[in-house]
Amino acid sequence: MKFRIAIVVFMLTLAVIGGGFCFAGEFYSAEVRDISDREYEEVVIELIDNAEESVVVGMYYVSTRLETNNPVKLLLNDLIEAEERGVEVRIYLNTKFPDVSYEKFVGEDEFKRLEDAGCELYFMPPGRKLHDKVVVVDRRYVVEGSMNWSIVALRNNFESVTLIDSHELAKEKIARLEKIYEIQKKKEEDKEREREPLYVGSIIERVEMKKALLEDEKYFPRMLKKSDRRAMDLYLILLAYSQKLDKIEFFLRLEDVGLGLGLPASWDDEALRRQVIRALRTLEERYNLIEVEFNYASDAYITILPVSGESFTIETRTIDSYNKEILQRVKFLLLIKALLEKEGKDLDLVPQKEIMRRFHITDRTLDKAMNSPEVNG
Repeated sequence: MKFRIAIVVFMLTLAVIGGGFCFAGEFYSAEVRDISDREYEEVVIELIDNAEESVVVGMYYVSTRLETNNPVKLLLNDLIEAEERGVEVRIYLNTKFPDVSYEKFVGEDEFKRLEDAGCELYFMPPGRKLHDKVVVVDRRYVVEGSMNWSIVALRNNFESVTLIDSHELAKEKIARLEKIYEIQKKKEEDKEREREPLYVGSIIERVEMKKALLEDEKYFPRMLKKSDRRAMDLYLILLAYSQKLDKIEFFLRLEDVGLGLGLPASWDDEALRRQVIRALRTLEERYNLIEVEFNYASDAYITILPVSGESFTIETRTIDSYNKEILQRVKFLLLIKALLEKEGKDLDLVPQKEIMRRFHITDRTLDKAMNSPEVNG
């Protein structure tokens, strides 16, 4: 037993010496300072008073019954003064409480006073709880810990808080708050509308794609061989949606995509999401064509990764993901046909061996696709 313990200790020591443990996120260079308990108020007020560009606050709880001067009132007054001297003030507020309704909370006089002064208030939809206690000043100073903006927290409680001087961390904290709000807001809006199939032909008339997707056997040819045909349809949807928005990063409503892939409309939302998530993971992990996040909601946040090489275009109606009657091998051949036409070649005049070699397609698959009415029509 002692020998086994010694081996474990030795291996852990090697791991630390050899580079330490692996974490998903980045480490940033920073200077830090403890400002716990009563020091917090003094430091935060000083930071706000000296802010030159921006103050961003993410807070779980802010006291709003403030008839007389108290530490919360002073902090809110400082935000108003900062806004009045030209500093951008943004406040992200939790609204999910067991004993206060959303409507009553957002209508509090203190919040109206902040908004009247020009501060931007973002009330999180009450579906999920924002438990942050963070202040970011001038996209450089990050104050984070357990401190809510309440009288009891600021004056009585023991609260652990750290001041961090790091431009990189400040940027990440602000981006996180923006993304959480955007996702939650979109999720609330989506509840009000019916499911709508998102398929290639419903997005854009023509889609541009890289030749390598057809010519490199690790992409579309492999999707045929590995039975990842749904992944191919999904990637075409993502390309079309990206080009419609003119963005490589965007949110995607999973239920709509599931219907656009031809999944049964009788399925519930969870079943549709599960199948789409599986296909998204395939595109990310097996093909390295996208990055996807499922951090805060049922929607996905997609990043289209670059594929090198020349491009060509195709009319989306010819490869429509919603039409389950068109087999995947036929769609692949239609893509090949469009590429050859751009090169001034006729599919029927190109030797089949050349097509098989260039696009990594078997003779059996090619024969069946060539004889389909979609290709010959």
